[in-house]
Amino acid sequence: MYSEQWQLRMRWAMSRAKPLSLLLIAISWILANTAWLSIGEQQLTGTEISQLLNLLPAISVLLVFIASYQRFAAAIGTLAAISMLIFAVLALTSDFEGSAAAIAIYESISGIQGAGPGDVDVVTSRSITNLIAAASGIAAAAFLAISAFKPAQRSVKKRQVTEDNRALWDEQGD
Repeated sequence: MYSEQWQLRMRWAMSRAKPLSLLLIAISWILANTAWLSIGEQQLTGTEISQLLNLLPAISVLLVFIASYQRFAAAIGTLAAISMLIFAVLALTSDFEGSAAAIAIYESISGIQGAGPGDVDVVTSRSITNLIAAASGIAAAAFLAISAFKPAQRSVKKRQVTEDNRALWDEQGD
C-alpha cells in the first residue's frame, strides 16, 4: 500500500511537526508586525490594522506549550490550529483601507472626518506581506493539526513495566 519512503517521510514530519509549527507561528507573528499598507509616506503594520493579528499567534504558542503537558493534548493542539487559521483568514480578508488606523491617516491628511482613500490624493499601496503571513499561518495550522492527532508515544517506563509483566505471566504459566 504505502511505500517505505512515504512512511519514513510521514514519521519525520510527525516527529518534527511541533517545532516546525512553532517556527511558522513565529514567522507569521514577525510578519504581522511589518508594514502591510503604505498611505503616502506613512506605513501601517498588520497589527495596527487589526490587533487580533498580534494576539492570535501568542495564543497559539501558549496553547502549544500547554499541550506539551499531555493533558487534552489533541483538543488543545486543535485549538492552536484553529487560532492560526483565524489568523490566516484575518490576514487575507481584512479591509486595510477601511481600518480605523488607515481612516485616521486619511483624516489627518485631508482634514475631513471619516475620509477614505477616494477623498485623498495620496498613493495607497499594499504589500504582499499579508499573503506570506497567511501562508505561514496556514502551514502552522497544518503542522499543529498533524502534531495534535499523531499517536502518543508510550514512555520507556511504561514499555518496561508491560514487558516485565509479560515475563512474570509467562513464568507463572509454566
